[in-house]
Parts: sequence; structure tokens; C-alpha cells
Amino acid sequence: MELKIYLRILLRKWWIVFLSFLITFVVAAYYSYIQPPVYEAFATFLVVPKTAEIRTDISIYSLLSSRSEIPSTYAAIAASNAIKVAAADKLEVPPDKREGLIVQSQVQPGTIVLKIIARGGNSKLVRDFTNQVGQETIETVREHYETFSLEPLDVARAPKNTISPNIPLNLTLGAMVGTILGIGLAFLAVYLEAPTERVSSFGIIDDETGVYNKRYFMQRLAEEMSRAKRNGYPLSVALMNVDHMGTISSSTPQVRHEAMRRVSLMLKPYLREEDVMAHFGSAVFAFLFPDMSGVNTRETLEKLQARFAWTPIELESSGTKLNLSSTAGVVAYRLDDTSKEDLVSSATRALEAAEVAGFGKVQFAEAGNGTGQN
Repeated sequence: MELKIYLRILLRKWWIVFLSFLITFVVAAYYSYIQPPVYEAFATFLVVPKTAEIRTDISIYSLLSSRSEIPSTYAAIAASNAIKVAAADKLEVPPDKREGLIVQSQVQPGTIVLKIIARGGNSKLVRDFTNQVGQETIETVREHYETFSLEPLDVARAPKNTISPNIPLNLTLGAMVGTILGIGLAFLAVYLEAPTERVSSFGIIDDETGVYNKRYFMQRLAEEMSRAKRNGYPLSVALMNVDHMGTISSSTPQVRHEAMRRVSLMLKPYLREEDVMAHFGSAVFAFLFPDMSGVNTRETLEKLQARFAWTPIELESSGTKLNLSSTAGVVAYRLDDTSKEDLVSSATRALEAAEVAGFGKVQFAEAGNGTGQN
């Protein structure tokens, strides 16, 4: 049922969700398309002994595998600014494009393979620059190190796709963020509206008492009657007049409002989570008890009446204590074709009979039958 409430809010505030989605999506698209493209290319190299004689010595390879600082040193050389400048000079890269070229290098974990990665705004330039950085690194290593050298494994290829911006991902995230933000703003807008407008938007809360209103009660009653008939479990409806002696009705509007609010707060703790309480008008509250027989409902109403009898309501605004008395009518649904209106009418007749019987009475009936006193 709560889901229907949320959907009703979203249907009413759909324009907020749509506007938020549209703005965020457009911003994400604009940001994606104004960003300069970034391509990435890589080449790999193998750290090997320089001469064939040395290469046949297994101990040399064992030494190389255990001395990770050798490949790491070559990786640091490849990523150095000197190698970058030398490669750019060889390729005659203009000064304005050099700033966008980035070089990284790393040793593949557990291997003697060196990977050189370059990024930039031009696919072919990135490819050529990666290969040239590798060549410059090979020459530097050959010049300064006598035992081990670098040999190319995979040359860099011109990348077809950019790594940034990732337009599909950006648009997807923009759409998701915009939708979520719009939903949040829709609920916030409803929350910040005036109380009467909030009641209108939710359509289920009574402003005077803070519990459900009659329209929502009748809607839930129809749903619970359908479930009870389908599943074969009991269902009861009760009406309670909490102002049997007219104490509240004879007070000022401010006192009535506060008193009814305090009454609803007093009753709620005695109800189950699945029970429904609604304000039916004047000083009458309606109760819906799924999976509860008429006998058990009558016992629940008697507990509520005892609560009234022993607990005066003290009004904070005036300090006045109100000693309230109540009467109640209970009707049990017989799982037949009785309508929700007939069920409420039977409860109303039971309440009227309880009013005639006097203070603290609970009148019980089955839908369509006569009433019987507690």
C-alpha cells in the first residue's frame, strides 16, 4: 500500500523528476562532448641478458627473477622526463601537444616483462610516441647497462576508442543521478508544502488527528475484505466514539484539535502494526483488524475503553484534564458478498446501539445481523 502512496506522489510531481533528469542528462552530455579525447596505447618489452652465451646460463635468469630492482629500474627509465623529451624530439612533436602526452611504465607482476603506456589526444601520435619511448629506453639501457637489455615483445597499435571521456557511461550515470535526484526533490517538495496541501497530495492522512482519513480506511477495507475472503481468515471492523459525554465537542476548536490529537496518540500503542485506525468524523474513530475475530476485537476495544477510563487527557496548551468516556460497535465480516458500505453500516448501527446502552459499552454484530450487547 505504501508503494501506491509513493507512486501517487511521483505521478503528481512527475515534472520535477523529468526536469531533474533532463538537466542532469544534458549536463553530462555537454561535459562529455567538451572534454578533449584521450587515447591510450601500450607496448611490452622483455628484460633479457645481452649476449647469447649469458642467456644460456640458468643462474642468470634466476638472478633476474629474484632481483626485481632490475626491471623496476628500466621501468623508471622509461617513465623519466628525459626519455619523454627525447621521444618527442625524434617525432618532432609541437610544443603545444607535448603537454598532453603522458607516459607510465610498469613491470607485469611476477614477470620480467616491462609495459610502457602512453596517453594523449591523437590516436596515431600516441601509438608512435609509445613505440618511440620504448626505442629510447632500449638505447639508454644498452648504453648504461652491460648485463641485461630490453627486447620488444608487442609494438603499440593505434587505439580506435578513447579511454576518456566515456560517453555511454557518463550519459548512463547522468540519467541515473538525475532520476534519483528528481525523486528525492519530488518527495521534498511534498514534505515542504503546506499541511492542507500535503494531505491533498497524500490523500490518506487526517490533519486534525494525524491518523488515516475515512477515504483511505474505506480503500483499505475493500482490500482487506478481498484478502480475507480469498484466504479465509477473519476480519473485523470497529467504530469508537471517544466523546460519549460530549466533553470534546463542547470545547473550543483549539481544545478539540489538541484533544483529538492526544486521543489518537493514546490509542496507537494498543494496536498491532497491521491494524488500521482512521478518523471517521466528529469524535468517532474507525478500526480495521485483519486476521482478528469479532470476539478478540471486542476484547481489544474493552482494553481501549479501560485506558480511557483510567487515564485523563491533559492538554498542554491549557493544562486542562479531560475525563473521556467511550462507546464502541464491532462487526465481523462473514466472508460473503457483503459490501464494504454494508459492513460499515453494520458497525455504525452497533455503535448507535452502544450509545443507547450507555458509558463503556461495546456492541457486537455480524454484517447484516442484529446487534448484541457485550
